[in-house]
Amino acid sequence: MAIVTRKGFVGLAAGLVGLAAAACGGTPQASSSTDASKSKQPLTLRVNHRTEKYIPERGQKFTRQNPNITVEMIPDSGYDKLIAMLAAGDLGDVVWASTGVGSYFELASQGHFQQLDTTVSKDKYDLKQHFPRAIDTAKMVDNKLFGLPNLIHPSHIGLYYNVNLLETAGVKPPTLTSTYDDVVDIARKVMAAKPGTWGVNTETSYPPLLSFIRSFGGEMLDPGFLGKKPAIDRGPAKQALQWLFDLRHKHKVHPLPTDKVDHKNGDIAMWTGGMWVGADATAVADRFKMDAVLIPKGPGGKRGSQGHVDMWAIYSKSKNPDAAWALMKHMVSKEQGVEMIAETNIPGARPDSWNEFSSRPLFKVFKDFMDADGGPGPLALPYNYKMLDYQNVLQKEIAPLWAGEKSVDATVASMMGPLQAQLDLPRAGGK
Repeated sequence: MAIVTRKGFVGLAAGLVGLAAAACGGTPQASSSTDASKSKQPLTLRVNHRTEKYIPERGQKFTRQNPNITVEMIPDSGYDKLIAMLAAGDLGDVVWASTGVGSYFELASQGHFQQLDTTVSKDKYDLKQHFPRAIDTAKMVDNKLFGLPNLIHPSHIGLYYNVNLLETAGVKPPTLTSTYDDVVDIARKVMAAKPGTWGVNTETSYPPLLSFIRSFGGEMLDPGFLGKKPAIDRGPAKQALQWLFDLRHKHKVHPLPTDKVDHKNGDIAMWTGGMWVGADATAVADRFKMDAVLIPKGPGGKRGSQGHVDMWAIYSKSKNPDAAWALMKHMVSKEQGVEMIAETNIPGARPDSWNEFSSRPLFKVFKDFMDADGGPGPLALPYNYKMLDYQNVLQKEIAPLWAGEKSVDATVASMMGPLQAQLDLPRAGGK
């Protein structure tokens, strides 16, 4: 969910694609047998994953259900560790991959993940168990399936607020019908009534910035997904940037990059974030109460979003693809979604697990959004799949805007060249 540093990941991974193709004979398929219990021979599945606690717990439960299969966890599998494992020709068996930073698309296009369409068909696995946007995202590489969705969220569209601070300031909180002007007005009133506080704090990395831009009717890329050109220089996108700039430098209700702030300290009235921020409510409960709505709809009546999906995939060189497939299904079940919400505030990628928490505080607004017509927008993915590289170029080029060193027009004009240069790079996988 957070932006991380690649440190040469793509370059090395691309260099390994030839070895992978030679070793695997092109894009491999899992074998036709999909019943892990058919063979009772002892085996070990190695799983790359992040740091969430529910993941090894799910692995342990799988072993209890399949005593002949030991699940060995490889935690904190960031890019550096993946590089080393790829260089050694061994990613394990099951791999967690992000669509938000692009590792899923890059590794799939380079032949490191097994294509699963045949496996899904032979196993009669129902992809409709998952949100449509999650499966659409999983198929963004040549319209083929290389993984199953672990979770989906509509990106950083939450507008959280400090109930106590607003009450003591005598200011009504934001609602789902609040406008962008209303947010400014609320922020001003709080700061006037409670000196020493901030009115609002926004995130401005690629995913939340995209949500604002789409709310104003714009796009980050052209086309909006699998884009080949930057679209941040167009009117609606620049309107979104101007609103964010004015929060900081005209209305002065927003902290600057040099200001050290944390909403958990209780001195910020409103702040934006993803669904997982709702988990902070427990940590701050002894100091103040949190609640949440969503970022406003823009002038055209649209609330911008992006369907961000985390994926599980099978390494193309796995010696136990049948067992790996069984484990992957276990990791994307309804039960898994129910179990993970306590830690992530996101109940997987299935409507049935989301429905278990219809009335959960700091969650319902997101569920209602996912249930709305169309659900979240598509991933703003560059055509060359180099998602993280594009995000990093954008972050570097836009930093002077947040510091107040450049205007919106000047910032956008200076970033178009570097952004286009990044989009012009060859597609991961050489296609």
